[in-house]
Amino acid sequence: MDLPGADATHEGSPVLSLPEVRLTGEQIDLLREHGEVRPTVAGEVLFAEGDRGYDFIVILAGQVAIVDHQAGTERELASGGPGEFLAELNLLTGERLFTTAVVTEPGAVLAVPVTGLHAVIGQDQGLGQWIIRTLFARRQWLAQMQTGLRIVGSRSSPQTRRLLEFAVRNRLPHVWLDTDTDPAADAVLAHHHTPASETPVVVMRGGELLRQPSNAELARAAGIGTGPVAGMTYDVAIIGAGPAGLAAAVYGASEGLATALVDGLAVGGQIGTTSRIENYLGFPVGITGDEFAQRAYIQVLRFGASVVLPATATGLSGDAATRVIHLDTGDRLTAHSVIIATGVTYRTIDAAGLDRFGGLGVFYSPLGVDDEIHPGDPVVIVGGGNSAGQAAIWLADRGHRVTIAVRGTDLAEHMSRYLTDRIAGRPDIEVRYHSAVRDLDGSQWLERVEVEDLTSGTREALPAAALVVLVGAEPHTEWLTGSVLLDDGGYLVTGSALGPDTRHRSPWTGRDHDPYLLETSAPGVFAVGDVRSGSVKRAAAAVGEGSIAVRFVSEYLGRRAGFAASTPARQPS
Repeated sequence: MDLPGADATHEGSPVLSLPEVRLTGEQIDLLREHGEVRPTVAGEVLFAEGDRGYDFIVILAGQVAIVDHQAGTERELASGGPGEFLAELNLLTGERLFTTAVVTEPGAVLAVPVTGLHAVIGQDQGLGQWIIRTLFARRQWLAQMQTGLRIVGSRSSPQTRRLLEFAVRNRLPHVWLDTDTDPAADAVLAHHHTPASETPVVVMRGGELLRQPSNAELARAAGIGTGPVAGMTYDVAIIGAGPAGLAAAVYGASEGLATALVDGLAVGGQIGTTSRIENYLGFPVGITGDEFAQRAYIQVLRFGASVVLPATATGLSGDAATRVIHLDTGDRLTAHSVIIATGVTYRTIDAAGLDRFGGLGVFYSPLGVDDEIHPGDPVVIVGGGNSAGQAAIWLADRGHRVTIAVRGTDLAEHMSRYLTDRIAGRPDIEVRYHSAVRDLDGSQWLERVEVEDLTSGTREALPAAALVVLVGAEPHTEWLTGSVLLDDGGYLVTGSALGPDTRHRSPWTGRDHDPYLLETSAPGVFAVGDVRSGSVKRAAAAVGEGSIAVRFVSEYLGRRAGFAASTPARQPS
């Protein structure tokens, strides 16, 4: 068995095309410039589960086994020989390791520190792209092999559901052991001498046990996110890690600005919950929201931005010189400028039983649905936008019978043509127009939903193991009330929409320019993406606004410091 690579299959043991998996002599020579050769002996541990960092390791001679341990039992996952490398996505994200590498035949390895790997990626784009593609494939393979942390708890526990959501949204390989139905849960609890009354618990790789952890405690244990650096004033603080915030963080950090990116749950925002995006420029066969978010996250880290996670902004104070963002963690993050990219939050529907089945069949994203229900189980989706269409196709492709309930008369009213055409050709997807879900029912898990025909008033019970609610969202701006101008819908007003005489009103009095295109009523505070009044609700538009905002931030910081000329630069339209 060999190490999984970019062409690995994810069914059982990996099957590889070895010439494509192994590094060439020329590639090894390039890596050698940034690392050191070390002899190895049988039984030597090159890295271990739970470690918080390791080197990119190329096997020069000998053999290395990749293993993991659970409840005292060792399992061999893969093995590698000369020319193969030992690394997984956590090498770039900083997460704690999920596996252990043990030398089985003595030889030698080339150890390249992460900084050296980044240098190599910058020198040879082809090699860099291949390495990153392989790291993504290995992360998927690890999830398929059920490595990663163990979440042990009852499906009826809100705490368990919270931890599962956090793990899914942060793309942490994990296995859920349901104390209500899974005998393995009892075995794990017995091994750790923990009664069921203390669940949910999380068993980290390396054996560390977290009892009823908060999201922040799990994040720190897993090695993701951080808190704001004490005493530091950032050049720009970006609130929200969706496409707009991620783009701003990449461009800000790459231009040398001290950048902090803040999010209350996970990097990716709503796009991270999208099953597949097929109309994003540059991805002709589409890209999953999960991969989009993960790739952007790696870029953010590569350029040195601080990712403050999980932390939710609760208030904004300060003045044009220094803004203070108040966080629900009790921390205060200070910055000379702020980019608000908080996006929107999911809307719910008025249906009896909705709260009862939260996490027990009711979802606000298709991600995770397939893992929670049985193959072939029916699914009902509420919503008529692109997210609903993408979810329907994704779930139908996995063998589920899908019903879309929509209030309107035509999917084309809010859904892209490529999606409506695909749905029309799928016998396993039914669209019910003029329909609304009114009631949910089941014993412990959702079993059926009652759908009303809004034209006739008649109701029908449909079998459903999952209800996916995708009916839009509303802006997350309640924490900004009184600090910046909002429109009637709660969205942030920016640029020319603030009015032609803004510079003559407080706090703009005496300034030599009108607000920038994406600047709010508070100087130095910008808004991008879905949270901005009048924005185009598309991922590509959000990414564009995030990058443009960094240009305005740079000009704003230059003006504030007195570095810019008195004549304002022409703003892009």
